[in-house]
Parts: sequence; structure tokens; C-alpha cells
Amino acid sequence: MLHHSTLSKVPKESFLIEMPTHERPSTSRQGPPVKKQRFIVRHEKPQITTKHTMSLQHPLGIKPLGNYYMDATKPDFLGSCRSPSLGQISRLTDEILVEILHLLPPQDLLNLGATSKVLYALTHLDDMWKNLTIEWFKGDWEWQDDSWRATFLKRSDPRYETLRILQNREPMKLKTFYSDFLFQPFYCAAIGMEPYITVENIDRRSGLTLEQFIQEYEQPGKPVIITDGAQHWPARTKWSTEYFLRTWPDTMMRAESVDMTMKNYFRYAQGTKDESPLYLFDKKFGERCEGILDDIEVPVYFREDFFGMMGKDQRPDYRWLIVGPARSGSTFHKDPNATSAWNAVITGSKKWIMFPPHILPPGVFTNEDESEVTSPVSLMEWFSNFYASTQLPDDPAERPLEGICREGEI
Repeated sequence: MLHHSTLSKVPKESFLIEMPTHERPSTSRQGPPVKKQRFIVRHEKPQITTKHTMSLQHPLGIKPLGNYYMDATKPDFLGSCRSPSLGQISRLTDEILVEILHLLPPQDLLNLGATSKVLYALTHLDDMWKNLTIEWFKGDWEWQDDSWRATFLKRSDPRYETLRILQNREPMKLKTFYSDFLFQPFYCAAIGMEPYITVENIDRRSGLTLEQFIQEYEQPGKPVIITDGAQHWPARTKWSTEYFLRTWPDTMMRAESVDMTMKNYFRYAQGTKDESPLYLFDKKFGERCEGILDDIEVPVYFREDFFGMMGKDQRPDYRWLIVGPARSGSTFHKDPNATSAWNAVITGSKKWIMFPPHILPPGVFTNEDESEVTSPVSLMEWFSNFYASTQLPDDPAERPLEGICREGEI
């Protein structure tokens, strides 16, 4: 099996269908737990920040650490505001301070953020409010003002919108606060995907006969994009954000760890600036969305259904509806059911990157039996920090397979 990752490429919601082929049925979809770790790439010498990074303006004025060395050459530079703002606790790294803040209740975070400029910035880290929103309210919330903090506050206090208008407060801007740890989530959410989608070395085929597919791809275990695989599906002309909202607005769907209504998910997907957006991945869509299965068709290549031999009660999960905005997707993994899945794109497009089974992707670490996996926090963090190294090996067998599956393709 290949180590593989997927990434939604287009800046709109992508609709996909995923199903396994008929290989090696198992009873669980659960894979090994994945630990997320923030990878800040350090250099032996200070690095001058790229022009692209310099052009990105963090909403709170936070700058990457490399900018400190440039600003320090200016005659009127007074130094970083971090130590004066934090006092004794400035000895702690931003990473440690955020770990401590994660332990505090929401009201304490709000109070603490009013005590100093740097604590204001630290307590506005949106990932912290994302965790609180999901912990407190599960999927029962409506996305607000492009941020998890606003979403949490609005859900906690119905007066939030009125108070926000009356106070008319603009976000505080910090002029001399430098933090790679706080800047990187913003950077990963803001950068474009263009540098990472130029390589396409997965075969693209049309008009494949069943015999050709088996001999050239299934038996050797070789990935392929079938460009005419789903072009004729009714879903191609029916499925859209508007259609789903009109047909199943209040239907509960699974988005990672929470269940939420279709309309709430799309409101989030259309407004989020998350580095790693919530990914709708629902295994019960066929039962929840009446008539939706009439819009898709199992291609001729995958009609041998060995799961059917297990009986209805023992059959494992075998089909999923996947929806996500740009930057959403799955991190590197081997299929936990040990199957070879097929994945059809209805709208949008999906980037695939796959490594041979014996090669662990750079930046991804496992224990000896692969029961635990540690990987970067987001796909864009992995691409920005590690993708370039995957293009270095001279042997093509050691480089990943890459491709973009577009609308109507499998």
C-alpha cells in the first residue's frame, strides 16, 4: 500500500465519492492515531524572509522572526515588544505559553488578552478557539466573521453581534512582535498552491477496457486517473452547494469529529480561513440524503463486491461523501482497511501525492509497528516545509507519484 495524502486544490467546495475496490476486507476504518506537530524550519543563520512572505500582512501585525533582522537595521528600531509586554514569562517560548493557554477557560482567555499586547495576540490564536468551540458545542454553531473566536463568542452570548457593533473595535495591530510559531498558521492558510501542483506523473487514461485496467493497473497495484470515469453521472450536472442547501439543508453530516447540519457546514466552508479546514467525510450519506445514490454509478472496473459476501450486518463501512474547501484534505496515511479505494471527483479538483510503501514521507514519523504517526499540523505546512525535498532523488522510483483528479475523473 502507498503512503498517500490528498488536498483539495480549488477555492470552492469540492464534492467527491470514495469507495474501496474488492481487495482484503476488514472490519474497521480506523487507522493509527495521528499526532500533529508544528514544524518550524530553523536555519543555522538568520534567513532573509522571501518577498512573498513579506507581502503577507498578518491581521494582528505579527511578523515572522526573519523580519526582526531586517527591522533591526533601521535607525528608529526600538526592539521587539515581546519582553516588555510579557515581563517574567517572556522566558517561556510562544509554544509553551500557548500550551498553557489551552488549559484556561474562555473567560480567563478574554481577561488575559486585555492585559498586554502580546497576550492579546496569543489569546487570539484561532486554533485555540476552534478547540473550545468543538469541545463546548460539538457541531451546534454557526460560523461568524471568518474566525473561531467570533463563532465561539456568538454561540456563547446572543448579544455578541450587538455588542460588537456598539464597541466598533478594530483588531489591535502589533508593530514589533516577531513569532514564527504564530505567523506560520496564517502563512500556511494564505499561501497559494501553485508551486505544488505542477508535477503530474500519474497515468491519465480514458477508454480503458476492464481487461486493460486489470492487467495494467489493478494487478501491479499502480495508481491511475480515469479521465472519463464519472463524466456521465447525474451528479455531474446536479451537485452544487446550492443544490445541497436546497435539498438537504438540515441533514446532519459528519465533519471530522463533529456532526453538523449541511447548511452550517457550507456556511463554514465558504467563510473559513483555517490553515486546515474541517473536512466533511460522511459514511452514511446514502441513508441520510434520500435519492443521492441515484446520482452515482459504480464503474465497471469495481463491480466485483467481495464485501457483499460478509452480509449486511458484518459489512464494514465502504462508501463516503467527501466535501471540503481549498486546503482541506487527508494527511499521509496507509488505508486502514488495507483496501485499494477508488475516488471520484464531482466538482472541484483534488491533488494526490503517493510514496512507495518502503519510503516514509519527509516530515512524517512513525514508531516501529506504525501504530502511532506524527505529522505536520496541516497539509500546507507539509508542502511548504518538505515538498521541495521530495523532488531531489535522482531515482524516479524514490520520488512520489503525483496527480490532480479533476471534475468527472476517478
